[in-house]
Amino acid sequence: MMRLLGVHKGVAALLAALVFGAALVVSALPRMVESSLDAAARSAVGAAPPGTTALAVQFTRQLFDPRAMRTTDQVAEADAAWRALLPPALREVADPGPLYDFSTSSPILIDDQAHRYLTLKWVSGADRHVRYVEGGPPGPGSRTRVEVAVPAVAATEMSIKTGDTFRIGDLTAKVTGLFEPVRPADRFWALEPELTYVIHHRVPLATEDDLIVTALTDGDSLAGVELPILFRWLVTPAQDRLSAGNAAAVLAATEEFGRRLGKQDVEVALSTGFDRILGEYLDRLAVTRALITVFLSGLAVVCLGTVALAVLLFARRVRGDLLLMRARGASLARVVLTCGGAVALVAVPAAAAGQVAAGFVPGAPTAVARLGPAALAAGTVAIACAAAALGRSGGRRSGNPLRRIVLELLVLVLAVASVHLLRTRGLDTGDAFLAPAPVLLALAVALAVLRAGPAVIHLAFRAAARRSGAVPFLGLAAARAVPGAALPVLTLLPAVALAAYGMATAGGLEEAQRQAAWERTGAEIRVERAQGIAPETLRQIAHAPGVRAVVPAAVGTTVAEVGFGGRPATVVAVDLDAYRRLVAGSPLHLPRPGTGALVSPDLSAMRSFEIGWPARTTVTPAGTVDAMPGVAAGDGALIVLPGAPAQVNTLLIAGDPAAVRPLLPSGAHMTTVAGAHAEITGAPLTGALTAALRVAAAALAAYALAAVAIALTGGAARRAEDLGLLRALGLTRGQAGLVTVLEAAPLLVLTAVAGLAAGLAMPALIGIDLSAYAGGRHGAPAGGALLPVLPAAVAAALAAGVAAVALVGAYWGGRRGHAG
Repeated sequence: MMRLLGVHKGVAALLAALVFGAALVVSALPRMVESSLDAAARSAVGAAPPGTTALAVQFTRQLFDPRAMRTTDQVAEADAAWRALLPPALREVADPGPLYDFSTSSPILIDDQAHRYLTLKWVSGADRHVRYVEGGPPGPGSRTRVEVAVPAVAATEMSIKTGDTFRIGDLTAKVTGLFEPVRPADRFWALEPELTYVIHHRVPLATEDDLIVTALTDGDSLAGVELPILFRWLVTPAQDRLSAGNAAAVLAATEEFGRRLGKQDVEVALSTGFDRILGEYLDRLAVTRALITVFLSGLAVVCLGTVALAVLLFARRVRGDLLLMRARGASLARVVLTCGGAVALVAVPAAAAGQVAAGFVPGAPTAVARLGPAALAAGTVAIACAAAALGRSGGRRSGNPLRRIVLELLVLVLAVASVHLLRTRGLDTGDAFLAPAPVLLALAVALAVLRAGPAVIHLAFRAAARRSGAVPFLGLAAARAVPGAALPVLTLLPAVALAAYGMATAGGLEEAQRQAAWERTGAEIRVERAQGIAPETLRQIAHAPGVRAVVPAAVGTTVAEVGFGGRPATVVAVDLDAYRRLVAGSPLHLPRPGTGALVSPDLSAMRSFEIGWPARTTVTPAGTVDAMPGVAAGDGALIVLPGAPAQVNTLLIAGDPAAVRPLLPSGAHMTTVAGAHAEITGAPLTGALTAALRVAAAALAAYALAAVAIALTGGAARRAEDLGLLRALGLTRGQAGLVTVLEAAPLLVLTAVAGLAAGLAMPALIGIDLSAYAGGRHGAPAGGALLPVLPAAVAAALAAGVAAVALVGAYWGGRRGHAG
């Protein structure tokens, strides 16, 4: 065995390199993605508001309820009882620190004055998080009198002072102190935000906001008063305990916790957005893993095909040695063992080295990462054994065309069925049959090329036969007679198709992410300030160095006075012509200005209607608008008023953010396209998917090139003999190179073009929705629309590059009298 490897060390080194590279990619790619999936699980929970991710067990105590809790000790006992119901998977990720509160179920009018309300509240551990800037904490009260502490910012806005006394319903409340947060960034304040500001609320058709302040009071006193009280116990998940591996179990445990609460004697309800966040993450996780499986299965096919070509090349090189062994009396089993053992001495260490090298990639090893290299080595040895056993019939053509037809029909049916199911069911179902659909599709196209290729080459040969030049005739005649083209085509076409699919998808995803970033901001720079932006500030920004243009706008909410009770609406007042000039050259598409206001389709049937913001005015619809960049209308209507607004609260700017930032007034919020794009692309899942697509595409392209080189090398001896004869008859070196190119070019170019077409068609054909990776923008190119020009051009350049490098190599090999 070692002697065989020593004699054919070049082919052995090639085989070792191919197995090492395949094992490295197959083992490292899942690891890389898995580490990003864990980071994405933590990011999904960490990016959401803590109040959304917390599991809030809620109970509303009605008036004169004999079963109700009347002391803070009873509330603490209930917290322990609810936590005892947590399923193990949820308990493992839950923060053990208790947090519970209770408050009046609705705000109460202060001194019967319109638009001024007070909510009484007690929060466990609040004394550790507040600092009294005036006065002190509230003390015990009675059934008719309570003491309260008010947030300092709310006291300033509502003109409340320490020592003030006012009526709230049947109670008398005395203000004992004003407080502020000790550490405003603490998670506590994200869970109790109403203790830091005055809530402004406007009911439909009202002309003035209701002001609601939340005040702290003594717990036992509040629990003892006869008022409807809302009790809330919070279970907060610790994001560092979440991972891709336990997310599904935690979601199931959350649902089970809700069912357990429903079986209690008291009517409690579970309120949380944690299950929704986990569900969305798991959907994206399933799609990401399935897409990685798609490319891993494609890599497996291509790598195994390329390795098989290398093994067959090795088998042809050692064929003479094996025949000599047989002639000396060695059994077939001995011959097979010798060939398989020699390949095993190369493949097994190379696969092990690839797996060891992949261990340096951060991330938990998956089943594919553990078993993939071993399976690759075993497959390589099996191919070598089969090649040695069938070596005596290696030059014969298949004598059973019916078997080939049945096999081709089977692949075609599987490809069509898997693509159909993938389009109808989606990739996030976890069905193992659906993930290899693109690979099956590529194999079906490869089989079609094998069927149609000889006919195309024959037509080209007939055309060349009518011409006087000998080189095209000789080259195409050689192309017609090339033996064993099936394996190279079945390897090259899936490689080109999936590489083109990966490059086009990654490029299309980047285009969609850029579009989404612009749609989020509406301009290069967007400045918003709820209190309004003064004309002087507008002038300073407009004349600042580095600022090219500024368009003022006003964005706010109102109620369109249509129907009974009106309809909530978002109003945008902006000069559309100036706005269009500002974003010229960007991917934004703005509505064309009309003669009057533009309204969403749900208001377009109205002849006119009234709105109260930005000023009391009558709106006469002159056209429709579906959306405006940077404006989230939600479920409400959208109204675009033409012309510059009188009161400005939004600036749309083209220029340098560094020039704008120092000029912003307090309370202003600035967003940029660059920041929005970084936020979209910085998501761990998005980065992992894009990186995986590019790595897989590069690996596929490399193995496609290797497959072509090996296929050309495999016929080197035959080709050298033919070219030697032709050289003796007067063929020049340049002509010999062209003959070699024409021998390889027809099937190679046909395969590359078919693979490119299949790869570019895959995003639309299989219809995988990747909008979640493009900032939630539906219609991302990877989801089924036509691909942008640039990603398609990159994929085409990739396929053309593989073919060109192969043909250049063939030409220079032909000039030397061989192709290897």
